[in-house]
Amino acid sequence: MSVVVVADGPHGEVGRWPLGHGQDPADLLAAHGWAGEPTGSGLVGDDVEVHWRVAALDRRVPSPAVVTGRPGATVLQRLAAYALVVDGGRLLMSQLADWVGGAGGLWTLPGGGVDPGESPVDGVVREVHEEAGQHVVVDELVQVQSRHWVGDVTAGERHEDFHAVRLIHRATCPRPTPAHVVEVDGSTGAAAWVPLGEVGRLPLAEMVRLAWPHVPGGDSYPL
Repeated sequence: MSVVVVADGPHGEVGRWPLGHGQDPADLLAAHGWAGEPTGSGLVGDDVEVHWRVAALDRRVPSPAVVTGRPGATVLQRLAAYALVVDGGRLLMSQLADWVGGAGGLWTLPGGGVDPGESPVDGVVREVHEEAGQHVVVDELVQVQSRHWVGDVTAGERHEDFHAVRLIHRATCPRPTPAHVVEVDGSTGAAAWVPLGEVGRLPLAEMVRLAWPHVPGGDSYPL
């Protein structure tokens, strides 16, 4: 499944480009003379298209060089989708299981990998139910996070060139219930509705801090 960045101008589409491994979508747009904000995504054939509302830059900005793994590295681009769900001043969160390498015990947003042939919106709905036991309605795409990592994993047994592309959505939960993990033997160890003022006291995954400006009401509790 490939990720395609689609640039939409005031009068319609102005360009579309496949997202290269390790490349940040904002850098890809800038290299073609555009800047903007994500507006939505969808499944078209075997590709996920991520749409951006753009305006022209004064000049094109060359994309930074992407560092690659050494020969034989396992190369993986993972598209994942997550939800920002706030109800009554509480943020829905999930805690990574202890066995998750390098991140066990951290609190993050409910969500995860988009399955082949699945739209990101459907992936969000599925993942939030699996990880936190809630049924949500996805409202809008507010952020695209791109993180590229090269190094050894599994105690040096494998050299990996990993590119994480994370689609962060606002969503609502029409009928909130106590959060609980549904998926058995998954990467989620716990789930909870966390008061916004207490989120910063938890051990947090990086994605939460990056997404915090888009949390409804989160401006009162800066991380």
